[in-house]
Amino acid sequence: MGVDLKNVIVFTLGGVRQAAELRWVREVISLGFVTAVPTAPAGIVGAFNLRGHLVPVLDIAALAEGAGGPMPRQGDGALLVEIDGITAALRVDKVEEVATLITGGDGQVVDARGRVLALIDPAALVRRAVADSHAVRGADEALDPAPRDPTTGVRPPPPFDADTTHG
Repeated sequence: MGVDLKNVIVFTLGGVRQAAELRWVREVISLGFVTAVPTAPAGIVGAFNLRGHLVPVLDIAALAEGAGGPMPRQGDGALLVEIDGITAALRVDKVEEVATLITGGDGQVVDARGRVLALIDPAALVRRAVADSHAVRGADEALDPAPRDPTTGVRPPPPFDADTTHG
């Protein structure tokens, strides 16, 4: 029976070491000036400009456990993730290492010293943030009842009418 290995990035958040699968992480960044979004759900703590693109900053603790952390500040570390065409920043306190670790079952990995780390799922966190933001904007459905894609929340374009006459 083989050992199951995962390529992960190990980080600390609130003094707790955790890991995320490397396949979701595009890069490790320092946050720019983070602007709070007043009507956003608790898991979306703000947004910042990254090379001309507006990127939401997600609070891992608020999305995973319901208990939010402090407002991120300029210069804080973050993991830039991309899931289903959505780019977001997951704020972290410190990135420790990139490693290949043994899975410990039940959403955990074991580091070289035998310590068990929680393995977070960035895809689930981003999807939850999208779902929470759609719940806040629930009134939009009455104005435009077109169905949304369940993973991205995007409405499909209207069907193309090939009739080129004006009559």
